[in-house]
Amino acid sequence: MTTPSGKSVCELSNRLPTTVIPKHYQLYLDVSQLDQYLFQGIVDIDVQINEIVNEIILNSVDLNITKIEYQQNNSTSSLNGSVELNDEYELAIIRFSQPIDSGNGRLHIEFNGTIEDELHGFYRTKDKNKIGACTQFEPAYARRAFPCFDEPSFKANFTITIRAPKHLTTLSNMPIKSQKDDENNTCTYEFETSPIMSTYLVAYVIGAYDYVETYDTNNVLIRVYTPVGKKEQGLFALHTTAKILPFYAEYFGIKYPLSKVDNVAIADFGSGAMENWGLITYHETYLLVDTHNTTQETKQEVALIVAHELAHQWFGNLVTMEWWNDLWLNEDKYFIQYFMSCIFSSSSFVLRFAAWIQFLAVDHVYPEYDIWTQFVADNLPTCMIPDALHNSHPIEIDIKRPSEISEIFDDITYEKGASVIRFLHSYIGDEAFRTGLANYLAEYAYKNTITENLWSHLSRTANRSHLSDILSSWTKQVGYPVLNITQEQKGNNRLLTIEQTRFLADGSIDDNPKWKIPINICTKSNPNESVHQLFMDGTKKQEFLLEKIPETDWIKLNLFSVGVYRVNYPQSMLDALTHGIQDQTLSPQDRFNIQADLYALARSNHVSYVDFLKLLRQAYKHEDNFTVWKSIIKQLNDLNSILDYGSIKNTKKLFETYVCDFLSHIYGKLLWDPLPNEGSQTAMLRGLILTQMGINGHNKTRDEAHKRFEQLFAGNNQNHQSINPNIRSAIYLTVAKTGNQDIFDKLKLLYRESEIQEERIRLLIALTCFDDENIQRQALEYIWNEDEVRKQDHITAFKSLAAHNPKGCEIVWNYMQQNWDKIEEIYGENDSHLIHAVEHCPSHFVAKERAEEVQKFYVDHPNPLLDRPTKKVFEQINIRRLVLERHERSINEFLSV
Repeated sequence: MTTPSGKSVCELSNRLPTTVIPKHYQLYLDVSQLDQYLFQGIVDIDVQINEIVNEIILNSVDLNITKIEYQQNNSTSSLNGSVELNDEYELAIIRFSQPIDSGNGRLHIEFNGTIEDELHGFYRTKDKNKIGACTQFEPAYARRAFPCFDEPSFKANFTITIRAPKHLTTLSNMPIKSQKDDENNTCTYEFETSPIMSTYLVAYVIGAYDYVETYDTNNVLIRVYTPVGKKEQGLFALHTTAKILPFYAEYFGIKYPLSKVDNVAIADFGSGAMENWGLITYHETYLLVDTHNTTQETKQEVALIVAHELAHQWFGNLVTMEWWNDLWLNEDKYFIQYFMSCIFSSSSFVLRFAAWIQFLAVDHVYPEYDIWTQFVADNLPTCMIPDALHNSHPIEIDIKRPSEISEIFDDITYEKGASVIRFLHSYIGDEAFRTGLANYLAEYAYKNTITENLWSHLSRTANRSHLSDILSSWTKQVGYPVLNITQEQKGNNRLLTIEQTRFLADGSIDDNPKWKIPINICTKSNPNESVHQLFMDGTKKQEFLLEKIPETDWIKLNLFSVGVYRVNYPQSMLDALTHGIQDQTLSPQDRFNIQADLYALARSNHVSYVDFLKLLRQAYKHEDNFTVWKSIIKQLNDLNSILDYGSIKNTKKLFETYVCDFLSHIYGKLLWDPLPNEGSQTAMLRGLILTQMGINGHNKTRDEAHKRFEQLFAGNNQNHQSINPNIRSAIYLTVAKTGNQDIFDKLKLLYRESEIQEERIRLLIALTCFDDENIQRQALEYIWNEDEVRKQDHITAFKSLAAHNPKGCEIVWNYMQQNWDKIEEIYGENDSHLIHAVEHCPSHFVAKERAEEVQKFYVDHPNPLLDRPTKKVFEQINIRRLVLERHERSINEFLSV
């Protein structure tokens, strides 16, 4: 197949030719057969033909096209077309019996299809036996719902009409213009015409919902749609939306472009949320807040995700990337992982530009959350860990096939993208950043753009012509550097030598990439401000003379952890910084940064793990900041999971004792119940610490957890609300750790009876955290039971079981190998759930033989989507093996003293 230029679609990276441009879609959908999961459709696409063509190429997948006509404007006759489908590249090639002249015309296509049971395209949902349907079109799934030009650059207006069962709520991007009752208890809704937008932002939802509503200060109608009977759970998101929407309008200098925004909680939803213009869809957990069951951390997460999706209404929807290479500009959260790492052993949320600015918005609305401090613990590790692998990728990556689009919805695109934006904002200042951003949005409103256009605007407002060169070294280059530091005192000055090299998790050396790095330095005398601003110009090694720094002053690079790099201090500098950690003159972001870098350096064999464990004991035992503790515990859990596979029998037990002793001070301050007038972070910290004490064998914690758990069943009263939601996960995970069949059955009973999705996830994860191998097998069977567990939650629980211990990982890995075809059938071969399964399930092994099994698995189950994830897993297993070989004995000797 060739384009008029003579180049094949393949040669053009499978992009659609630009000889035919859509201008307006008139889309009619008949969903009156919802109970049979069938739909029919008609789409009339007004197109502009730029040169004489014999065929029109657009996208279509799994649709039965029954009729095709083309009519030139001002013509009374039409041409019939025939279609050839290319499944590999998801194309429909429509051919006509005679050439079509340039000019404007209308392409008429009639089609029908099945409402899918996968979590993308136009798919089915179910809540308490109430059937509904929903769309998820990002990145390239609109083509599964109607034939279209399904690339972000092909923007058009959409006028959508839907016929649906009368008793259900029917929503789309725009307000309802008119409606009329039809036969068979159906109703036809015509929606207002949308602004020009990309196909991946088209959305419609059909289902049983209640809603709450309000107006913001700019008179935008805001609604939050909830499951029937739960509309009070939408109030927090409603009020958050009403505060954040005007904030963005002022910050961007452009009012929200539509007259309404709907936020809808979807019963079956594979990602965290989706920013469809005017109709934002959410996983229930990330929209609904229940007074008696929602943790403070989840409430905070809801605020962030609402802020994130609202930011996309401008940055992504109003101004859209030209192609998926620039995805990081408007995406922030890989599809957001289901829950915070301290609760579910999975990554916290992952964030991009919208992820960066969502923190800005939440900080504006809820300053008591201290949200920027948490940014460093959530975003930086989530991108820096995978970006230290050989099989990482740049933020900006060339996309050649549809499967690669889903592949790059990952932590590099999101978290590293957000972190680079944060660094940029810090570097040029808020005024220049805000002005440049507003100018950029104004120029490209309702258009498509590329990364360089944003850099150009920011460079002008910041008056920094070299900005693009600096940023390109971070967005177009894979990985990030480690800065190796040496210092020499020269009177009252300090000579600092900095050598950069790429940081690799296996400790290997790669001197080729070089970064341009602005570096801010604080000192003991000025711990919370930048005393010296250095700039590495891309050379490997540079010297800097820092004036007026006495010998008694410590210095720290990377003030507030703004930079995406590691710092390797000599022991003398690290010893001096220990005092700044102990007396907390260093900020929480900097206290976080020091231990996080040291752990990464130990894992990559630059320093000893003993150095890290000593630093914790010496400097962090009296730490009280939630963000810092969250990071420390993440490191301890990682090391603990490696020691699970150790060959020295008592190392694991010694390490658990070390953890409980290390946490004893903060445990004694927090205990179990809320303190008078405590802040939100204290509530989150309590659950975090109690979980660690319980799973690491602290007898007092285990006894209390069992006592409180059994109180749920006293007098046949399974009342979840009798336990503070912030400590429920700690209790469930603790009783599961050494639990028996009775505990498992009780957790399963609580899971079945809970109507709160957040609580169900907590309980589902607990069901995977038993040490008893027979119970683990029961859990495995249960989490794949589609009558009991929602499809969106299978992989979450599957990953948790694999992460729990070596036996769990073995059980999961065997299941994956034997049932991969089934898993692929459940989600679809291009779904991101497959990436999460491959990346997170076998990656806990340490044996070389296991890594080879992963490679063989990929050979036996070829799928381009899994190419990079499989290579990453192989690399991660190898790194864990090296950690044990290099450090287990020294760790054992240290812990034995």
